[in-house]
Amino acid sequence: MVKGQKSFSFFHFFILSFLLTIVAVVTSCSSIDCQLNGSVYCRYQLKDQYLNDVAFAYPLTVTLCDTDSGDIVVINNESNASAIDIPMSYGNATDVLKFTITVTDTIVGEDTVYYVTTPHTDIIRITKTNEPYFESIDCAPRYNHTIEEAQSSHNFIDSLVINNKKVTNDASKENIYIFLNSGN
Repeated sequence: MVKGQKSFSFFHFFILSFLLTIVAVVTSCSSIDCQLNGSVYCRYQLKDQYLNDVAFAYPLTVTLCDTDSGDIVVINNESNASAIDIPMSYGNATDVLKFTITVTDTIVGEDTVYYVTTPHTDIIRITKTNEPYFESIDCAPRYNHTIEEAQSSHNFIDSLVINNKKVTNDASKENIYIFLNSGN
């Protein structure tokens, strides 16, 4: 051994191994896959009388009403909408949605063509319970919901049917079926 050089003892080896083990355990436990968005979406599916999927024939706008931030447009003039995913509120017992379709009529005059757009609006009320769901202490909480009742006005919507009352972060489940009036 050269003068002034310190020897690497078994004690130093043990301490270094112990510290590396602690670092490996701590870093392995912190890699939890939390979902990035804590919102839970309710899926609305447009159906015909034979339960076939159909699409709106007119552009659709969906607005969340009476939120803490005021009214929020979540879909703006979407064409051929068939399945619509709308976020549910965390704490409200009732969610209020405004579905608006914009019908454009063509009027031909002697020398001019006129386009007249007319909005038709239905209000949907979803009454629900809110159940907190904790995946891990490291993840933000989310709320799952149980739909108790679905009601709408009847300007162009004939009826709503609850297909799956449990609303979770499983986007493959169709929660509510929308049936249109026969004239639309």
